[in-house]
Amino acid sequence: MAIPDRKTFEAAASWYVQFQSQAPSAAERQAWQQWLNGDPLHQAAWNQMEQLQRNLGALPPDLSRRALSTTQQRRQVLKWMLVLGGTGYLGWNAQQHTSLGNIWADYKTSVGERRRIELADGTQVDLNTNTAIDVVFDGRQRLIRLREGEVLIHTGKSGGQLPFYVETAQGRVQALGTRFTVRQLLDATRVGVLEDRVSVAPGDRPDHGRLLGAGESTDFNRQVVGPNQAYRTSQAAWIDGQMIVLDARLGDVISELARYRPGVLQCDSASAGLRVSGTLRLDASDAVLANLQATLPIQVRYFTRYWVSVKRLADS
Repeated sequence: MAIPDRKTFEAAASWYVQFQSQAPSAAERQAWQQWLNGDPLHQAAWNQMEQLQRNLGALPPDLSRRALSTTQQRRQVLKWMLVLGGTGYLGWNAQQHTSLGNIWADYKTSVGERRRIELADGTQVDLNTNTAIDVVFDGRQRLIRLREGEVLIHTGKSGGQLPFYVETAQGRVQALGTRFTVRQLLDATRVGVLEDRVSVAPGDRPDHGRLLGAGESTDFNRQVVGPNQAYRTSQAAWIDGQMIVLDARLGDVISELARYRPGVLQCDSASAGLRVSGTLRLDASDAVLANLQATLPIQVRYFTRYWVSVKRLADS
């Protein structure tokens, strides 16, 4: 897919700043929609603008200060779009996972937030960081649509005989009186079972499903279900605000920790293979990074609050 040029990014930033400064009129909304529909690259640039806002949780505070001129604000927004876009962090599949669509989700969390809700049948749903779901209970089924993110579900007992499903972009997971997690990945769904069983069915080949029991997990796409893997209770420790790792790759730890903080957190290939064990606090990622720097041959560098890089020390 072609990448928008700087001029297109500037236009997207201008629209964003204009809408931030005051509520748009009907004519302005119509003009914006015409611009958006005028070129697929306009849509791509706007998607990146939304992805930037979603991943930063909120744009840096100085962007909302009225003391800044419109030109200054536009330049600041454009700088963030180009910097993060240049890292490859934002990606170009944003259209499937934009904050615009998730605005209308029944329940959602922002980056770093966790939330527990209870549904009408007594089902408890824990929403992990940056998660959005819809809930559809009717006379035929109990359905949760996972738009984005990760949930831990403990099904309720007052739903009668109605089947309980979690629907993702890749297919469906049916609960069979159970406690389980479902995570929407970039191009797959990951399921882990803590209690009882679930049934997993790919969207394009629902007859090629599989049962998973307690202690099992798998990834699946719209065509196939992957091999079963072991699933440990510690993998769901996020509901308690923790990440528990044992001899894990630093690269994997950093990637997971990045889900819980706004902006960019990345490590270089030289440090990615270092091993980490311990219990890490998800709501104190700066302290976690400081501890990792104190115990491993790495340097944690803060370019800004929203852009942090982990590199291996030379000669180590």
